Amino acid sequence: MTFICLWTPAAVPSPFAIGTTTHTQENELLEQLVPALLGVAPRVMLGASGIVWADARGMSAEFLARDLLDVFHDKGVKKVRAAISLAPICAEVAARYGREKEALVTIPPGTERDYLAPYPVGVLESSLALSTLLDGIGVESCGDLAGLDLESVEVRFGTEGARLWRLSRADDSRRIFASMPRALPTASLDWVDYTLRETERLVFIINALVGNITTELESRGQCAREMTMIFSLANRETLEHLVRPARSTSSHKAWMRLIRTHLERIALPESVVGITIRVESVTGEVERQGDIFDRGFATARAAEETIAQLLDDQGAVVVTPRNTQHPLIDRRTEWLSQEPAQASARIQLRDRVVKATAAPRLTLQLLPEPRRIAVTTKRRRDHDIPVQYRDKEWLTIESAAGPDRVSGGQWSEPYAREYFRCVTDDGMMVWLYRDARADEWYIHGWWD
Repeated sequence: MTFICLWTPAAVPSPFAIGTTTHTQENELLEQLVPALLGVAPRVMLGASGIVWADARGMSAEFLARDLLDVFHDKGVKKVRAAISLAPICAEVAARYGREKEALVTIPPGTERDYLAPYPVGVLESSLALSTLLDGIGVESCGDLAGLDLESVEVRFGTEGARLWRLSRADDSRRIFASMPRALPTASLDWVDYTLRETERLVFIINALVGNITTELESRGQCAREMTMIFSLANRETLEHLVRPARSTSSHKAWMRLIRTHLERIALPESVVGITIRVESVTGEVERQGDIFDRGFATARAAEETIAQLLDDQGAVVVTPRNTQHPLIDRRTEWLSQEPAQASARIQLRDRVVKATAAPRLTLQLLPEPRRIAVTTKRRRDHDIPVQYRDKEWLTIESAAGPDRVSGGQWSEPYAREYFRCVTDDGMMVWLYRDARADEWYIHGWWD
């Protein structure tokens, strides 16, 4: 950033003035100049002791400084000096204490430390106690102070001495101008030859506008927390509707899914001749994650937010089972997508029936996929029965009922299995089967 510092003694009160002069009274002249200065420079800030700062970033600093000087002259302020530098302290010292006779001083980049070196330490506005200490050790100029090492300065003079040492080396970390907030993304489209009321045609336009916004959000690394849809109506009125997802996102698909839901509920009093989509607030891309099955995290609110997040990102992720009459139990159930409201009503109805009719019983727990195991068998009549099996360790089977033979798949994938319901020596009931075609054993599940 290139800084322009302007200083005029006309804004500094005389030390012989009668009474107390406030900071506002000191800058009264400069405050009157601010509107005119802002007409020349994009950013202007008032400082103390008759100083005006201007931001020359992205502009010709010299031409901008001369235009600012002309504003002072037009307002009747003849004694004014301007200085240009990459370091604020250099621009300030040059404007207030500069030894040049010109009204505009430019300090070339890379020469800031050399420019400050001959000036006395007092231009850095040190406290009286520190000035006395520096004078006592023979440090008179900025060059003398800059020649010392930081460790010795900090040990002897503390934090103020270290700050002054950095300024003497043109290392000024002051934030003269705060960072400029970026405008939030917005997109709009107006038309005059026709009007629209059909939802599908409005969705087509909104889809393009939201696409532009989400693309800009992704380039910034941001997520939108709220968006406002503004409909310009044929009767010259506007209708605003706020859209807020369960969590901030920059996903085009998630926003359009939510907007379609809202459009179904909006009653437009007139036809639409223009649409504006405006982002109201944004957040960073970092989001808190958690496990809804964790007892320390599974509060109702956290679980609801997590499910809403899944719905926003993946759509209808709620599935319900549909059972068929397939002989193999692992091929009997199909999972179908269903609307969350319908699935919830079905689950509530099932829970009421189960509570009214169900009695305590063992439930078969199936593995996601049958797991291959090693089995020791013995002969019983026309078949072999398992007496031991090894999953993670060897377990002894006390009783094995079976086999229940299942075969088929003539027109699809053929299968032939022999199922055994077994009880192990530790009392656990497991379901094993032998694949008769491959002569391999599997554990399919257990009862609890």
